[in-house]
Amino acid sequence: MNYNEEIAMIADNNAELIIAIREQIHTYPELSFREYKTSELVRQELNRIGIKYENSPIENGIVAEIDSGKPGKLLMLRADMDALPIQEQVAIDYKSKCDNVMHACGHDIHTANLIAVGQILNEMKEHWKGKVKLVFQPAEENGGGGRKMIEAGLMKEVPNACLAIHVLNKKVGHIVAGSKYLTSYSDRFHVTFRGEAAHSSMPEKGVDAIGIAVAAISSLNNIVSKNLNPLDCSALNIGQIAGGTAPNIIASEATIDMMMRNKSKVSREIMAERITKICRETASMLGGSCEIERTYGYDAVYNDEELTDFIVTAVKSIHGLIYKKMDFSEEEVEDHIKTGNQFDLKSEDFGFYSQKAPSALLWVGLGQGPDLHKPNFFIDSKNIVFVTKLMSLVAFEYLK
Repeated sequence: MNYNEEIAMIADNNAELIIAIREQIHTYPELSFREYKTSELVRQELNRIGIKYENSPIENGIVAEIDSGKPGKLLMLRADMDALPIQEQVAIDYKSKCDNVMHACGHDIHTANLIAVGQILNEMKEHWKGKVKLVFQPAEENGGGGRKMIEAGLMKEVPNACLAIHVLNKKVGHIVAGSKYLTSYSDRFHVTFRGEAAHSSMPEKGVDAIGIAVAAISSLNNIVSKNLNPLDCSALNIGQIAGGTAPNIIASEATIDMMMRNKSKVSREIMAERITKICRETASMLGGSCEIERTYGYDAVYNDEELTDFIVTAVKSIHGLIYKKMDFSEEEVEDHIKTGNQFDLKSEDFGFYSQKAPSALLWVGLGQGPDLHKPNFFIDSKNIVFVTKLMSLVAFEYLK
């Protein structure tokens, strides 16, 4: 038996334990920066395995390290732990017991899987070189936990590579390993337009803040089509508007909230500049004023080309072990690994990692069904072993 076969065997042998961990996390989901039980469970499992760890300065985050004792590369593997404010509608034995909280994005699988990968790499550390850091990260969904952990020193020692896996509601074995930009930059703008209140019978004495907001919205909706390169994917959504106190009073204040998404830094800053200019000049032209608040969201995930090519080559070279018992031919494996331009306008805070070190995020199908973030999202626990084999074998190939 070679080392890759041994890794696959350990993954199969530990499958029931990892399934139990996943289902416990799923039963007791926790929102961003509240992952107390999940974090404690991770620490218990790391203690059981015998992997050293430190608590991150960012609450509930954990950073564990496996040192082979031999000089080599530093590989960082990341899993996010938080759930979403969604009421689960799936009839399973391990259904969420927390009202309006659900693992509807697969982070329970990510966490359980990284524990399994850590155990495998720890058992096999005599056969690879360098170090592995296991990052159990809070608040991917709402709060940018990755950014906060990096600001707190996570990458003081810059890794040679970072790898993360995100489950996808696609056929088991489907892998999206796109190169270059994979997800978008995302930012929020909150704009307050100010006018002058007056009775509707005397409009000349007022400045209509709602009217200013409507005029601004009309111009804002032209930014993507008129100010940005159509090949440089972007989107702007004005999702909330509020204002006024009564139907017979000219509104003195109105607010709008919008989300912008951009593939590149250039389009991101062009859009931000246009939003600011349109809102200010529209308000001024119509006799009012405005206050603009920009909240920087997530950085785009950028998959390093060389690292991604290495991963794809490694997966294809050992596909017999990764796709074991799935009856995939070599041609079918080729068809199930999507490479090249796989850009999508969704966002993921693994982007903060990819801006600091060569990184790769893999979207991995673990079963077809409802989309992520839906109350009926479901992944069968038995499929977790696929991502465990995938991440463990790729990490071993990188470090051996």
